[in-house]
Amino acid sequence: MTIVINNASRHFARALKEMAKIDGASVSMEKDSYPKTLVKSLLDADKEIKRSRKKGTLKTYDSVEALFADL
Repeated sequence: MTIVINNASRHFARALKEMAKIDGASVSMEKDSYPKTLVKSLLDADKEIKRSRKKGTLKTYDSVEALFADL
């Protein structure tokens, strides 16, 4: 039997592992996370966008058509 539990806390995961030991079952868990380099890259890009917006150097568009017209 396969059971999938999403967004479980560490405490729940630990309890689940202990219950599996009682029954002789095995438990495999995957930690949902993004690569650290991706997270850092996105945070850096967000900072750059905020800086550009604050300086007034970031060009924004009201519609996709306006964006494509400018390309």
